Amino acid sequence: MAERFPWRAARAASRPVPAQRNPDRLDPSATRCPRIGAGGRRASGFTLLELLVVLLIFGLLVGFAVLAVGGTASRQMEQEARRLVELAGLARDESLLTGQARALGFSRTGYAFLEQVFLDDERVTWVPLERAPLAPRSLERLGLELRLRQDDRAIPLDDRADRAQVLFNGAGELTPFELDLRPDGPASKLLRITGTRDGRLVLETPP
Repeated sequence: MAERFPWRAARAASRPVPAQRNPDRLDPSATRCPRIGAGGRRASGFTLLELLVVLLIFGLLVGFAVLAVGGTASRQMEQEARRLVELAGLARDESLLTGQARALGFSRTGYAFLEQVFLDDERVTWVPLERAPLAPRSLERLGLELRLRQDDRAIPLDDRADRAQVLFNGAGELTPFELDLRPDGPASKLLRITGTRDGRLVLETPP
């Protein structure tokens, strides 16, 4: 057949031989950069809503971790103090992420986290948050009472916790305060929560 059609053999000999693929060499198409979406933003990443969901889940876990309060009165007081520190940190972080102001108000036997509500174009009020885990909490059943100090002076507390005494702003800052938790009646031991202007919250046992 090759003798009858010599031009076919010549054409086959002139064809380029395809190069063999080197298995050790990376395919350029497999090393492309991640796809960039509109506006130059990467397609992957966390949205504000996702971060808020994470904060909410974290807050729920904190609440569940200390719901079962048991043991001695001293142990109960420590658990409630740690709970308040964690929840105050959650409110601070929520305000930082959303840019919406939050506040904390105290009564003699409890506390409430507050949010701003606009009554009209000029008037604004504070109302307690009713969603877990930042819902109002009473410590009366545990026999605990609160004492608040700000600017080196005692702040009188009554039965209502709907006044904004500690403010959390969108920069992660808060109104400085000292809050003592103590058993109702004469007792030597108490716990103190200190909040500083830069947003830090410290639990300690004062001398």
